[in-house]
Amino acid sequence: MQFALLISVLIALLLSAFLLLTHVQSFFRIKSHELLEATASTNQQILKSLENNNVFKDTLITKEDSYTTKLIANYYGAWTKVFSEMEIHQRKVSKAAFIGSSSDERAPNLYLANTNSPLVIVGNTRLEGNSYLPKQGVKAGNISGNYYQGSNLYYGKAMESKEALPDLDKNWISYIDALTNGILIDEENSISLNNDLKNSFNKPYKIIYNPESIALGDQKITGNIVIQSNTKIEVYPTAILENVLLIAPHIVIKDGVQGNMQLVASRKIEVGKNCYFSYPSSITLLDQTKTQKNSNSTASSLNRKINFVIGKNSLIEGSVIYLPKQTKKQDRIKTHLLIKSGTEVIGEIYCKGNIEFQGMVRGSLYTKQCIANQSGSIYLNHIYNGKILMNPIPDYAGLPFSNSKKKIAKWLY
Repeated sequence: MQFALLISVLIALLLSAFLLLTHVQSFFRIKSHELLEATASTNQQILKSLENNNVFKDTLITKEDSYTTKLIANYYGAWTKVFSEMEIHQRKVSKAAFIGSSSDERAPNLYLANTNSPLVIVGNTRLEGNSYLPKQGVKAGNISGNYYQGSNLYYGKAMESKEALPDLDKNWISYIDALTNGILIDEENSISLNNDLKNSFNKPYKIIYNPESIALGDQKITGNIVIQSNTKIEVYPTAILENVLLIAPHIVIKDGVQGNMQLVASRKIEVGKNCYFSYPSSITLLDQTKTQKNSNSTASSLNRKINFVIGKNSLIEGSVIYLPKQTKKQDRIKTHLLIKSGTEVIGEIYCKGNIEFQGMVRGSLYTKQCIANQSGSIYLNHIYNGKILMNPIPDYAGLPFSNSKKKIAKWLY
């Protein structure tokens, strides 16, 4: 009798364990399905937001059955950061991404504003893809006995450009201006500069602010972190920066710096030799310097001081942008942006002024005027040994142009 009771208890325990295991498996199967569905929905919500060009700071909240979704999109440097979150049964899944403008088959590789002057190419210059040129077109020339070496003037299609460059998003330009004026400086989000800092893009930004100069050397800083100075920021090659936003009137990147970062300055940017900025990085100068009135100024003195320089043999994956706060008539022969020889930009260069371009861009160059300072002379609308080639990244997302279609530049962790 006792043996029969023992067998009955064992069988009951086994059946209970089996039922509990079945219930647990069913519970986790449902939760896993919900988690996968929520993850797919957060991704889909970001992809769907690409159809809407609006940037909004207020969170959009949608409730449906047991789901609650949140979506917020705002600028982050040269990109738009989109954050998506879904909550189901008190469990949250979130995702963030950088998005930029997409291009089509008519997108320029070179866009030179129509200033009623032809483009003159010299030396080893090469133009590929779609070249938008002044109505006078392009011709070969020489500087100090160095003639154009190519067999064709361009390798692709040539079309007539307009007097103005394609417009960047005015709201984005206003945002960049607001950055330089300290719109992100907030005591609630402020943190101290330490050697190891990390902040997820799923959380609000953190800012390291100092009205005096900031030097970054031994720090490892990753994620949604802004570093701002009222005077100057210097970055040394021992610093490790990933997706960080730097804001200052004057930014200096020392030789050999590597990382992923976005720079916004209002007076001067100096990028040294042998630097590497991985995609998607950006370097933006919203030039707020004032031209000093001096009737004795010569062409040589006007061009000696260049406020935006990228040194030799550097690699920039992303966008390089020069914008003047106001148009300066005295600057017709001044170099605003200098890209030195051996430097390569994979992405886009947008210069609403004069560029001296000695390097290579795999993507697009937009400029009001090209300029060459050689042998003590200034050559207007000349490119000397510069190369404009096709972008090797098929799904590249870039500059915030007005009314442009959007695509994912980078999924964030």
